[in-house]
Amino acid sequence: MAFRDYIGLLISISTAAAMFWGCSFEIQQIMMGELVTAAGGKYKFLTILNMYLQMFYYILCIINFFFGSNTIELEKRTKLQKLRDFLFAGVVFPIGTFVCISFWGLYHFDRKLIYPEALDKLVSPLLNHVMHTVPGVAIWLENLFHYHRYPSRLAGFLCLLTATGAYTAWIHYLHHLHWLEFKMSLWVYPILNELSFMYRYLFFLGSTLFSVGLYLIGEMYTIFLTGLRIENAERKKKKNQ
Repeated sequence: MAFRDYIGLLISISTAAAMFWGCSFEIQQIMMGELVTAAGGKYKFLTILNMYLQMFYYILCIINFFFGSNTIELEKRTKLQKLRDFLFAGVVFPIGTFVCISFWGLYHFDRKLIYPEALDKLVSPLLNHVMHTVPGVAIWLENLFHYHRYPSRLAGFLCLLTATGAYTAWIHYLHHLHWLEFKMSLWVYPILNELSFMYRYLFFLGSTLFSVGLYLIGEMYTIFLTGLRIENAERKKKKNQ
């Protein structure tokens, strides 16, 4: 195996361990107000669901290292690599990057909308970065050491839109349960409570379009890296002739 494969394995192990550590914290115990007892527990937050997604993905990368393949040649990819590549393209890259950018973007715009100051006393800075920084940074680094091939645009978009649609339906369902329990409009994120009906759904639409944009960025980034790798392989092949 090439040295890059071992670097990819190291990234996979360290990121999977970080996600496992982040998921092991009982986040529900440190939430405030009505959200302490609200339906859904910690699984109402995209950040938490994303950590589980990233952990599953990097565990798959570790399994693929030992039992699969890591090649840019389409016909030589194993089923494990095909599954790894599909998950990377359809959900892991766009959602991992979305969580990182959207959290820190809102945090610096007005942190009360996403992460009130009171949480600083309950969540350590290290845990905060594991939840909101590591997934976005690791997935960009991972792509430097793992060979990925994107699926068709239709398959990739369907995967991403299914995931975003499912999460949107999930938080609407929880909002309905919150209304039945507390007789008040209680959304998962404070920013949703601040928006009117129209702006709230424009927010959902904008978030979905942003995710699609991240998918395309990931695709272009991967194609660029793949092109460099193919050129490098051809250059080495000519030297050996």
